[in-house]
Amino acid sequence: MAFEFEALVGHLYIVGGRSLTMLPPGALVEVAPKKAARGREADTFFVLVLPSGETHASVQFYEQMAASSADRYFSSSGSVTAGLRSVFTSLNEDLNEHNHTSPKQYEAAMICAVMRGDELIVGRVGAGSALFYNGAEIETFPPDLSDDDALFTPPLGVQPLPAFKMKSFDLRAGARLLLSDASLADLNREQLEEVIRARAIDAVLSGYETLATRATLMAVEFVPPEVPAVIGVPTGDSTAAVAAVDAAAAGIDLDKVPTSGARYMIDGAGITLRKSVGRIALILSKIAGLLGKMLDRLLPDAEENQKSLLSSPLATGTVVFVPIAVVVAVLILWLAGTGQSEFELCVQETTQTASIARNIAFDDVEGTLAAWNAVIGEVERCERIRPQGDPILTAMRSEGQAIIDRLFSIDRREARPLAAFNNAALKRIVIQGLDLFVLDDRNDLVYRTTLATDGLSVVANSQQAFRNMRRGAAVGGNIIQDIIDITWADNGGGTTRENVLVAVDRNGVVVDCSPRVQDSCGAQVLLGSENWAEPVAATFWQGRLYILDPGRDQIWRYEPSGSSYPNPPTEYFAGQDRPSIRGAVDFSIDDNGSIYVLYEDGSMRKFRSGEEQPFGFAAFPDGLELNHANSFYLNNSPFALGLLIINPENRTIFDTSLAGTFNTSYRTFDEDQFALISSVAADADKRVIYATSGNTILAFERAPQN
Repeated sequence: MAFEFEALVGHLYIVGGRSLTMLPPGALVEVAPKKAARGREADTFFVLVLPSGETHASVQFYEQMAASSADRYFSSSGSVTAGLRSVFTSLNEDLNEHNHTSPKQYEAAMICAVMRGDELIVGRVGAGSALFYNGAEIETFPPDLSDDDALFTPPLGVQPLPAFKMKSFDLRAGARLLLSDASLADLNREQLEEVIRARAIDAVLSGYETLATRATLMAVEFVPPEVPAVIGVPTGDSTAAVAAVDAAAAGIDLDKVPTSGARYMIDGAGITLRKSVGRIALILSKIAGLLGKMLDRLLPDAEENQKSLLSSPLATGTVVFVPIAVVVAVLILWLAGTGQSEFELCVQETTQTASIARNIAFDDVEGTLAAWNAVIGEVERCERIRPQGDPILTAMRSEGQAIIDRLFSIDRREARPLAAFNNAALKRIVIQGLDLFVLDDRNDLVYRTTLATDGLSVVANSQQAFRNMRRGAAVGGNIIQDIIDITWADNGGGTTRENVLVAVDRNGVVVDCSPRVQDSCGAQVLLGSENWAEPVAATFWQGRLYILDPGRDQIWRYEPSGSSYPNPPTEYFAGQDRPSIRGAVDFSIDDNGSIYVLYEDGSMRKFRSGEEQPFGFAAFPDGLELNHANSFYLNNSPFALGLLIINPENRTIFDTSLAGTFNTSYRTFDEDQFALISSVAADADKRVIYATSGNTILAFERAPQN
């Protein structure tokens, strides 16, 4: 389908009076994917998600909201206004749901626009504003930017229904649009007119930059498809491109997203390249002229009846091809140095951004984070140009990371790989004395390895697989299937002996083995296991065996009798007002019998005798959220009583008190080590934390040894 207009897009991000060379968080332009809903095939979606309220989320939060808004618009049906209404409503529901279940209350403003043919529909909720210029007159949205009641409307996440407004504009060639936070209101009408009427879109951004001390802004110029971009500004990311990368990683073949409809301008490196081409052409022309003069002197015109020096083919070839060879050689040498020049320019820009970041007041948390995130982003761009590494870039990355870590109370640790298991996907780690036990969820196999006395290394050749704790093993006439979890039983109630490692499979087969005599194992089948729906974890308390089954919205409790569990389970949650544990991923029990249930969204609930008890996470640094989780460890030791909770998305282990108060958070210097982090445990005496990631057991000190 033909597009009437394309969009030239630029961005401006000013923090603390200084412009940062990074895309504003939450800024996105998206053209219709090939599988867009009917009627949206030729639409272009622009969005700016803005922080609101007292608590600001991480950069990823606003980026994810922007990506979700584009995805939801293009998958919705109906008119443009119906699509925008659907976006605002669904995102508002998401935020409200989060705010009802989490101590962290988030709000967000949003302003977005859709280009369809020669019409532009703009929608806003919260303190977002827009300016539209049709080539003759300008209009603002809201109409009166000095009216605080109209400008600062309730953001998303505050009311049950979002209070959004929409406005339509007619497009013509050369029309311009500014999507911005409330900073548009800082400029008077004359200043806005002077800025928006600038020669080109880059001049609009430059003019705005000279007048504003703060801004999160997207500038758009609408041009016919054949009109070239005048000058370059930084490019942005597309959710379609992100989806393509994710799909490729998952082995899925996605059609490429069409690029018509929205056109980003070339970046700074492209401008430099164009200028360099012009300079090199000028140099080559001068070289050619110089060679011509040299030849005139060395080979003057022959006098009458005198043989010319160029009469032979060899001489003629030399004269013709030598200048060409020189020109080609110069061109090759220049092209060979282009990458280096581009790299040097990148380092220079990164150094300038770092200088800006150092001059931002440390109590300006938002500005400091934005600036140093920009530095790290620039470092990564430079490293893509020259992957060999550079000490200056490494130092700036380390400086920025240290400052961000300090703001977020992140404790970086040097994690030591202790053991790796071939083709394994480790799911659970159990520590008992000097023994470490891990469950390989990919192969349904349990391993044991022995720690050295320092807790930070393992005894050589101590890795062993339990022959009777694996899929397909026959124990006491029972065939083990998919193992859901392993845990330690020291009481002896319900198991064949005390101090045994226990594995539970999906069909209710329970196998207990002595860690020292691995062939000494017992097995039994739990009654009532046919009623399980989605068992995900198992644990013991005072001889009782508990099974977490979010599929049935229940925790099954088995009472011991002698060395077995002869009876069907009782339901932990009873009565009419049962809590929902759908979405639960892990659980554990403290010494007092209270059950802690962790949910995939990072929330946690506490129960005692089936009744919910007060619990809530508190004192987490702003921007460091526990918004996703897959596992946790409850430390019952009086020397380190508390919780260690894994957020796999940001590769972090959160350390809190048993009441949920934030203590610190752990990340490794090499964050790739936690890329597949799945479980955690701790040795309180040695102050060592153990984690599994992929097929590897990692260890690091909880605090420096005295």
